[in-house]
Order: sequence, then C-alpha cells, then structure tokens
Amino acid sequence: MSPLNLDNVGGENKVPETTPNASTNGAEKKPETNVSAPNNEELAAPYVEQRKVIISLTHNYSVYRKVNIKTMGHRRDTIGSSITSCRTLLSNQKEIETYFPSIVGLSPKHNDFISRVRNWLNNIQFIVKDNDAVLDTSFEWKHKSDYLAFRKREEAIDEEYSRIDRSDMSAIEKGVAKRVAAINSLEGEKCEYGRPVNLEDYLMYRHCLLYKPVAKDTALINSDPTYRFYIKDEAKEAEKKKRFTEERVKAMNKFIELNASPSKFNAVYLSICVANNKNIAEALLKDYTEKQTIVMDFVNNNPDKFNKMTNDKNIVLKAFIETLIARGELVRAEYNQQISTADGEFIGSNINEAVAYFNNPEHKALYEAYQNKLKLF
Repeated sequence: MSPLNLDNVGGENKVPETTPNASTNGAEKKPETNVSAPNNEELAAPYVEQRKVIISLTHNYSVYRKVNIKTMGHRRDTIGSSITSCRTLLSNQKEIETYFPSIVGLSPKHNDFISRVRNWLNNIQFIVKDNDAVLDTSFEWKHKSDYLAFRKREEAIDEEYSRIDRSDMSAIEKGVAKRVAAINSLEGEKCEYGRPVNLEDYLMYRHCLLYKPVAKDTALINSDPTYRFYIKDEAKEAEKKKRFTEERVKAMNKFIELNASPSKFNAVYLSICVANNKNIAEALLKDYTEKQTIVMDFVNNNPDKFNKMTNDKNIVLKAFIETLIARGELVRAEYNQQISTADGEFIGSNINEAVAYFNNPEHKALYEAYQNKLKLF
C-alpha cells in the first residue's frame, strides 16, 4: 500500500488577521442591524402552510384474500379510537380549549365540555380504502416568522431521526417513538400561533401519529403484522427527494475532485469503511478499483454523509490514526473509544482528541515517527 500523504497536517491553525475596510478609512465597519422593510412585512404577515398527509393500507393481504381478491374486493380498514391517543390529546388543555369548541358546540367553561371532547375522541371512525385517504393538514399561521421558527425545529427533529442505524429495526422503532413524541409536542404548541385549515382532518392526522397500527416509517411495515396502515407526508417527501438530489449532485462533483488527490481519496475511503464497521486491515488490502466501487456506492446511498466527510479538514489525519490502529501502532480500547500507544501512553478519549493530540506541535516528532513506520508497510 502506498503511504498516506499527510503534508501540513501537523501545522498550527492560524487565525487570519483582520484588516480595516478601505472604504471606511480604517474605521471599524458596523454590522447592519436593520432588515429591509419588505422582509419585516413579509415575516409579520399571515402565512398559509400548504400540507397534505396520506394514510395508506399496508397491503399485507392474507393468502386467502389474495386468491379470492376478485370476489372479495379490495380491503377497507377502519382506524378507530385509541386510549393512548385520547389521553395524550386530552392532556393538552390549550389545544382542547382552542380547537374543540367548534367541534362539540360547547364553551370550554361548560360543565360537559371535557366529557363531550372525550366522547368525540373515543368514537373516532376513519375508513381507509385501497385508494388511500388524504388528510389536509394545512395550517394558517398568524405570522410567517412563526412558521419558519417551527419548521426549523421540525427539521431538527427529522435530522436527529435520520441519524439512526437503518439496518437495526430495534433502533428504528425506538427512533420512531422518540420522533413521534417530539413531533406531537411541537404540534401541541401550534394552537397559540394559528389554526388548521381543516380542523377535523388535522385532528385525525394527530390521532394517526399516536395510533399504534399506523406505521410512521415504511421500514416497519413488514416487521410487525399489527401495522395495517402507514403515513406519508407528500410535502416532506418531496422536499426530502429534492435535498437528496442536491446532495447527490454535490457528492458526484466531490467524488470527481477526489481522484486528483490520492491521499484524500484514501482518507475518505477509510472513513467510509469505519462508518460501515469494516475491518480496516482488510480494507487497506483492496485495490484502487475496489475502493472506487465502495466509495461510489456510498456516494449514491449516503451523499449527505459523503459531503460531510469530504468537508472535514481533519479527514486525512483521522485516516492516518485509523491506519495506525489497524497496524497495531495505536490501540483503541475494546469497550470505549479511548486511543493509546502500543506502550499504553494515553493519546485521547476518542478520535477527535487524538486528532488534537497529533495537531499539537509538541507531538510532531512522534507523528513523524509514525509516518516513517507506515512507509515500511
């Protein structure tokens, strides 16, 4: 294997000096604090968020139904009430008092108000046929600024969920439960900032989020026969596809750029192997064509992660450390991420601390010694 080229990795990170702006004759330029009037007006104006959610049947037909589909016809299943959903929705007093007076026809101050709301929730009956059921979950916001703030929080929830291991069904189930709780909590705050366009459709969507037989991730559909439905958010799926395509385009360009830098290509390749829990010693023995195939597959399936890797300024040094571990020059503890030398000298509690260790000019001699050892392989 050709040695990793790690030029300038051990150098200090210098902070660029600032120079006065010529147009201000040396005076410090003050940051702009005023946002233009049109932007302020737009943010303060009402805003309608257009959104639709689709509830579909899982099509887990029995063998008997498949054989007799022409006679029996297509399925039509019913989403009924749920103790969990009823209790969860009833626990949000602000939502109940905001949304339900127009549904049950009573003021929140009426003695029978809560019992009427409970009865409404306990008697939910929502039929889903083979052609799906579309719920209008659009929302009228009092101010566009509120919509943007909530969207940012929802994206953060989705971003956290996207980091779970998709190969681990148990992790997906736990991730779904955590995401549903977070989304339900977030939705529960929206009543103070606006109102659903179609109130009953919106409440049915909230019920479906909490209804166990509705899968909130298509990966769960075949893992449990109790999932009879699954939920799709058209707007979110479209946005996800758009972002995925944009990330893939960026990743393709970065992949082409990698071919001009063998050291960085090997660093990215090793990072991919680490991310996929591959044996690094075996990965180092593969030829360039095999490495290209592995990297290209990762680009196609995980373009966002690939882009983060290539943007990591320490990726070559991280690959250097992983190679030293694979060669036995450094040791990673069996039950945690601690890294030390073969003689037991502490390097760092994790890969990031190890990077900081080798970036320290005081350890330049050790770094160069390890570089020379790798050249012997």
